[in-house]
Amino acid sequence: MGAIGERIDVPIYQQEPSMDTDVAARSVLAPFVAQNGRRLGSRLRYYLQLWQARNAYHEYGDQYPYPLLFVAGLPKSGTSWLESMLSSYPGYQNVTIPEAVAYELRTGGSHDFDLPADTVERFENALVVSKLHVHGSRHNAQLLHEVDVPYVVLYRDLRDVAVSHYFYVRRTPWHPEYEDYRGLDVDEGLLHFGRTLLPEFVDWMRSWRERRDPEQSIELRYEDLLDDTEGEFRRVASHFGLDASLPTIERIVAEHRFETMSNGRSRGEADAGSFVRKGVSGDWQTHFTNRVKDLFKRHTEEALVDFGYEKDLSW
Repeated sequence: MGAIGERIDVPIYQQEPSMDTDVAARSVLAPFVAQNGRRLGSRLRYYLQLWQARNAYHEYGDQYPYPLLFVAGLPKSGTSWLESMLSSYPGYQNVTIPEAVAYELRTGGSHDFDLPADTVERFENALVVSKLHVHGSRHNAQLLHEVDVPYVVLYRDLRDVAVSHYFYVRRTPWHPEYEDYRGLDVDEGLLHFGRTLLPEFVDWMRSWRERRDPEQSIELRYEDLLDDTEGEFRRVASHFGLDASLPTIERIVAEHRFETMSNGRSRGEADAGSFVRKGVSGDWQTHFTNRVKDLFKRHTEEALVDFGYEKDLSW
């Protein structure tokens, strides 16, 4: 039986297709075909992941206080990065419920998705890291509270979320917004985001701030995770009752640095075709025009101030 913190080889971003496969898919698959392929693939992957998580539970389950680790965060907010680091602990397997994928393909996103009532029951006797974009609805907050599942709520500056979302959707044919963005330049794409998703994403952040259980959960900002990855990840590991010793944290963080995940690119060196595009905060300043700023100020109102991203609305 492996010790907690012992290294096991798990693919980084298991939930995402490989970069080479992804690029090839974009070049030959129509969006409709890609979406159906993802829908089918998500269900098959779910059963494989759950099978692996249950097998691992028999070997490692008695070493951890919490078999289920839950992360809620908006798309393009560092959730896959955090999920991959948590999945580095021996036995843990990232598992995505197929209903969330189907909902995203049907509606354009899963940020307003409500968890199935039996979500936690499905993961019994399994070591699972569950990363989802679900909002802090009364249903979701109550479900997590009733089963006493620890969780992390991950935030990111919505201006950087918008920039990252634009580049991500344009390279992802299975994404339901692909046709909406594919013909838009950066300025028009950011304006489109501001008119459509931005108000909903503001509500998402406020929903978790209002309803999360402060004893059961912690808040984490993507920007803080970038600035002090070891310190912030150590805080997350401690919250989940995982090995937070310095050697373990240093090893996991080293394996998940931007340079490693991007095949050698330096942080800040962009690749619009990569899932890990740039790995920085504040990139919105490069792309925001005055009219984009004005639109975002109207829709975010005091949210950027409330979450510590600005001191006032003069930005």
